Amino acid sequence: MDVAKIKITTDGGPWVEHNMPCPICRTQHAVMQLWNGNFLPCWSCQKDGHTTLKLPGFWKHILKLFGVLR
Repeated sequence: MDVAKIKITTDGGPWVEHNMPCPICRTQHAVMQLWNGNFLPCWSCQKDGHTTLKLPGFWKHILKLFGVLR
């Protein structure tokens, strides 16, 4: 499986261009937080209430046990 390389272009100002897809709908571009480099769902998915989060290892194992995560 080939994984696409994420390309980020900026001049250090308050803008950025990238090719990262939205992790929810995968049809629009994700929103990048410039201050920490994290990607969020696209604006329309955020408007619908979607968000992303990083779970601690313990919760990942619990959710995998119940089949919520793969």
